[in-house]
Amino acid sequence: MKIRAEQCARTLERSLPPAFLMSGEEPLQKQEALDLSLRLAREQGFEERLRFEIDLHFDWTQLFNEWNAPSLFAPRRIFDLRLNHLRLSKETSAWLVAAARATHTDNLLLLSVGKLEAAQKKSAWVQAFEQHGLWLEAWPLKDGELLAWMERRLRTQGLSAEREALQLLSEQLEGNLLAAAQEIDKLALLFPQNTRLNSEMVLSSVANSSRHTVFEIGEAIVQSDVQRALRVLHGLQQEGEEPILIAWAVTREIRLLADLAKRMEQGESSAHAQKALRIRDPQMRHYTTKARTGSRHWQSLLIESAQFDRIVKGVAPAGAPRPWPALTALMLKACRAPR
Repeated sequence: MKIRAEQCARTLERSLPPAFLMSGEEPLQKQEALDLSLRLAREQGFEERLRFEIDLHFDWTQLFNEWNAPSLFAPRRIFDLRLNHLRLSKETSAWLVAAARATHTDNLLLLSVGKLEAAQKKSAWVQAFEQHGLWLEAWPLKDGELLAWMERRLRTQGLSAEREALQLLSEQLEGNLLAAAQEIDKLALLFPQNTRLNSEMVLSSVANSSRHTVFEIGEAIVQSDVQRALRVLHGLQQEGEEPILIAWAVTREIRLLADLAKRMEQGESSAHAQKALRIRDPQMRHYTTKARTGSRHWQSLLIESAQFDRIVKGVAPAGAPRPWPALTALMLKACRAPR
């Protein structure tokens, strides 16, 4: 069965499935679903937990053998799999299908993956989880969904909020559910049960607690959102992030745009370029628009990226700008490129 995040607790508490797939790009919903599964499993006698971080070099034979071997310590076991890539062999896909279908077993399979593309959702192993186990697909919430999510979250803490207060909280946290959950927990500590929060209460108690990541820099560049780019950059600097890591995210977008611009100039179709460069559908329009600036522009910014790399490594010539001003200038040039 496929479920939404808001159905997860009710579904799991009613019946814990033998196999549970958690996919998508929203980490808090997946983590809370995993935490609840682990708690319920322990209550039902699953005493041993085996966790596997699976990358391209993972030895699946080790997992297959462990799955089939009886445990020396506990009769019922949890297999917690974190699948960090989706290049699966036929043997691996077949094992996942069989494991998802194995209803009479003392093994509980919990599988966490990232975003599944349309073709991957139709694969036999994903369909096996949907038909014989449970499949939760978690995605970033849109504005209306986020407000409803915060309203439900506040209700579980014995609070409610005016619409304007919810909107203010949403704007402060920029869609980050983890930060939103933390702020709601804090509000529950600050205000007594049954309080209806207004904008003044939220404004007085909620600091600008959005937790930024370097990937947000890339999103701001592609969308030419200068204000957001500067806000995220400042936040990362305040949190002590290394400029070389942020430069990696900026350079990644510049290189991607340079490659896309060159492909477009050579007459390659947008659909083919998107597939080759693995650009997500919602972002392709922004990438295409910015790439029309021309490959020469983006190549020149790549040269500046290389110059910044020398600055941050301390091998730039005398008189070169300091790392943070140089990084800010590079980011703004990429962000303000004509669309």
